[in-house]
Amino acid sequence: MKRKVTGRTHRAEQTRNRLFKSAMKLIDKQGYDNVTIEEISKNAGVSVGAFYHYYRSKTDIVVEFFKQIDVYYEGKREEILAAGDAGARLSAFYRAYAAFHMERGCGHTSTILKAQNSFFNNHSRYMYALLTEIVSAGRESGWLSKTHQTDEINDHLMIIARGLLFDWVLEKGEYDLTARFEKELVIALRGLRGETARK
Repeated sequence: MKRKVTGRTHRAEQTRNRLFKSAMKLIDKQGYDNVTIEEISKNAGVSVGAFYHYYRSKTDIVVEFFKQIDVYYEGKREEILAAGDAGARLSAFYRAYAAFHMERGCGHTSTILKAQNSFFNNHSRYMYALLTEIVSAGRESGWLSKTHQTDEINDHLMIIARGLLFDWVLEKGEYDLTARFEKELVIALRGLRGETARK
C-alpha cells in the first residue's frame, strides 16, 4: 500500500532535495573539506537547524549520493539481467555505472572518492546484491570459472571500478568512461573465465 503524500511531506522532500543539491554544487566547486554546513544551508535557503533535521553531517550528504546509485540500479535491474549471459550482464552493469557518473559529472565522483566513507564498500547495498546475482549465475552456468568464490570476483570487479573512477577524476573526465570500463572488463573477464591473455 503506497504512503499518501501530504503537502507537508512533499515540502519536506523538497527541502531535503534542495539541501542535497546545494551541498553537491558547493562541494563540486570548492571541495568537500572547504564547504561548511552553514554555507550549504544558506545556499539552500534554510536554517542550519533545518539541515540537521534532515542530515546529521556532511558525510550523510555523500551517503545520500550512494543511495541514489542503488535506486538507479533498482530501475536498471530488469534491463541488465535481460542482456544475456554473465559477460553481457556484467557489461550492462558497468555501462550503467559509467553512465550514472558521467551524467552527474566528474565533480560529484570526486566528492564521493574524497569523502572516504565506509558506504563506498558496503556489501549490503543493492548495487552489490545485483552484482552478486550476476556473478553467482555466471559461476553456476559455467560462464565464469569456479576457481574463485563469488565474493572474491565481486571484490576484484569493484576494485577495478573504483580504480577507474579515481583515474577518470584525475584526468578531469577527459575520456569516455563507458568505453574504458568495457576495455578493462574484457581484460578482467579473461582471467575470471580461466582464459589466457592471448585468447
